[in-house]
Amino acid sequence: MKTTKNPWTEYWQRGAKASFLDEKSRLQAYQMRKFWFERFDEADIKQPIVDIGTGNGAVVQWLTEYSEEKGKKLDIQGIDSAEINPPNKELKLAGNTSYETFKLPSNKKVGMFVSHYGVEYGDMKEGLKNLHAQLKRGGSFIALVHSESSLIYKKSQAIYDLTPSVVKHLKKAVAPLQEALLKHGPSNLPRSALQAQQMLNQFARKYERSPAFHAMNFVPATKHLLQAAAKGNEVESRQVYVAYMNSITSHKARAQTLLKATEQLGNTRETQMRLEAVGFKNIDIQEVEFPESGVFGNCIRASK
Repeated sequence: MKTTKNPWTEYWQRGAKASFLDEKSRLQAYQMRKFWFERFDEADIKQPIVDIGTGNGAVVQWLTEYSEEKGKKLDIQGIDSAEINPPNKELKLAGNTSYETFKLPSNKKVGMFVSHYGVEYGDMKEGLKNLHAQLKRGGSFIALVHSESSLIYKKSQAIYDLTPSVVKHLKKAVAPLQEALLKHGPSNLPRSALQAQQMLNQFARKYERSPAFHAMNFVPATKHLLQAAAKGNEVESRQVYVAYMNSITSHKARAQTLLKATEQLGNTRETQMRLEAVGFKNIDIQEVEFPESGVFGNCIRASK
């Protein structure tokens, strides 16, 4: 019986379009879309195409746009082990579907597997064996995977490392200050609350130049909830506190899956050996670096 909930389920259920991309990441989204267009221009495309770890279908969406632009009819579907909630309901996507055991109906074979930060999140030993078994002869596998030199990995590691300090300051400084503001108002704070305020200010100053700290939105979130408390808006203040605590806890859980996924891949030689062990051929692994954005992982290409 499965007791641990996939930490990505909540993320996809909220309707997120892609992992590691938000509204501010337009350049990276453009570059990643271009990356997949280029890979498909180079590839010997066999169908059907299955995207592993599809989330809410960003890659399936991009490849659908590719097929429309090129006037090619592509049969593309996506699978993900988490529960998903794609904004585009017309895409063929299936949640709660593990790639380690995935099969097409009627024992049909897959022409091409693709993966955009997906394959490394599953059990690669079993998963790669199954992918190889489900591929047509001459079929191919293309994946963008994490690497320790990538910006996403480094940012996630920094946020993961900083999260315990953020949680500690929420409990030891923000919560007591919030309670004091609700009880006494802003102009009649006891000494303990003033000390909590000082502790908060020191913490914010210590990390004011840290990109990970800014990415965690600690200052705007705490400012919001403390200002609400100072105005006596108890419900709003407590809701913001709980929502922010839940948000960073779930972000930490997702970051942990990313760190474990990257660790499972190992270096490029270890990844290559994993692919060779299950029978993949023509294996090529190259670092992916986008202009103006930096390193985003490695691209794996292999065939059966």
